[in-house]
Amino acid sequence: MAVMEEMVQACTSCGECVRPCGFLQQQGTPAQIARRGTAPDNLRCAFGCSLCGLCDAVCPEGLSPSGMFLSMRQQAAAQGVVDLRPYTPWLNYERMGRHPLFQRDLIPRGCTTVFFPGCSLPGTRPAAVRGLYHLLTRQDPAIGLVLDCCGKISHDLGLIERFQQIFSKLVGRLRSQGITKILTACPGCSKVLKNYGAGFEVTSVYETLAAQPLEPCRPLTLGPIVIHDPCPARFDAAQQQAVRTLLRGCGYQIEELASSGLHTRCCGQGGMVEGSVPGTAAKESAIISNQAKGRPVVSSCGACCETLAAQTPTAHSADLLIGSGSFSSSPVSSARRWLNRLKLRFSRLS
Repeated sequence: MAVMEEMVQACTSCGECVRPCGFLQQQGTPAQIARRGTAPDNLRCAFGCSLCGLCDAVCPEGLSPSGMFLSMRQQAAAQGVVDLRPYTPWLNYERMGRHPLFQRDLIPRGCTTVFFPGCSLPGTRPAAVRGLYHLLTRQDPAIGLVLDCCGKISHDLGLIERFQQIFSKLVGRLRSQGITKILTACPGCSKVLKNYGAGFEVTSVYETLAAQPLEPCRPLTLGPIVIHDPCPARFDAAQQQAVRTLLRGCGYQIEELASSGLHTRCCGQGGMVEGSVPGTAAKESAIISNQAKGRPVVSSCGACCETLAAQTPTAHSADLLIGSGSFSSSPVSSARRWLNRLKLRFSRLS
């Protein structure tokens, strides 16, 4: 692969990306991995990478090792040399989330902008979806709501054709209804839509809400909180800052984790690594929990919240913005997630 040849030539194996990454500590520098070529075993090793982009952020040469690892996944999938059975739960989740039973297009008259909350937030925090939507409609009554899946799971597993089918159906439907702007709550959806949704203006719901003052809400805690920036938003400083602006406006005292912003860590769920390296989520989320030092953790990613909740009290930023919920210490069950999504699908929102 050309991307591997380029990595061999440009990567100096300085070790900057290896130090914070358990995957690279086991596999070697990006150049060393690239030199092993496209043998099936080497292609399969890329499924141990979370695709979180921390290696890209710290590379002094400005390289994108995570891009190479995604390309390796794509080639492994295309050649059929990866066993997809361990990823069945994720792929089934994606497939079911696209079923008409859980899809919804709420498009008011004159609507050109829709709120796209993604998959995790409707399943774990349907009240937050309703609350965010109501805040948005105060700014613009014509804002719509679309419940669907962007296909990020297939994308990150390297299943190019499957992702393209999912994504093209979604954007085709939005375009046919005259939608030109998408407001996202999920940083993963935001990244996918920005990278592949040509013709759409994509911005986070947090940036939109931060542009106008919100009514003060009662903080869930009077002590300091720490913010875990989701890795898909690693390079999205505007989204990161908007979350902080909104939470400070709600009266929260924010302190930073040792790893935040550009250098944030993956919670362990990135890239479905758990399917090939069980225990990754527990290991990585424990690192973030240790950095929190007992302070409540807030994140703008539903998947991060569920993973971190097993280690430390965690809340979604939307919980705090709408003044509901609490700092949870346990993930939401799978059955409850589907029930939440079903109720949201048929609830009255307008």
